[in-house]
Amino acid sequence: MRCRTLCLILGLFVFSSCSSLKRTILTAGFTGAVIGGMGGAVFSPTQRDRDKNAYLFGVIGAATGAGLAYLLSDEHPKDKLQPSMIMDDPQPKEIPLFDFSPELQNVKPEVSFKPVKKYEVPLATLPKELEGKVKKQFIIEYEAEARTIELGNRTIEISPFKAWEHIYEK
Repeated sequence: MRCRTLCLILGLFVFSSCSSLKRTILTAGFTGAVIGGMGGAVFSPTQRDRDKNAYLFGVIGAATGAGLAYLLSDEHPKDKLQPSMIMDDPQPKEIPLFDFSPELQNVKPEVSFKPVKKYEVPLATLPKELEGKVKKQFIIEYEAEARTIELGNRTIEISPFKAWEHIYEK
């Protein structure tokens, strides 16, 4: 009777689904404790040591079950806190210049940049032991010319502007 009850409880925990990492670890720890306790009691070499072995192997089973549940889980709290630093889309996205007016949302003006000046960052020189190991950083200043766009009865004047790009040497 005792063995059937323990097997029923074990079966319920094994086949129950968990919706969060915390519940998964808790269920796996409890399941590991039940399996370890049963194994310690069944495989105890003497009748006198049965309770001690059941307790010891129950604790070991709980720790092993919780540890395996954490390692095999797809949902780790670390992944949620730190966004990936690798950009998925290497192509720069278009900047919507005319989203303020529904009639002008599809206007994509041609703007050409010409490099004006290149600044090296940092302004201090690198120590000898870092030369060749660290990529140099640069800021490139660009200038765009004035543009005039005519759309039906509208004329849009884009003033000249500057843009800066931050790059590393290759």
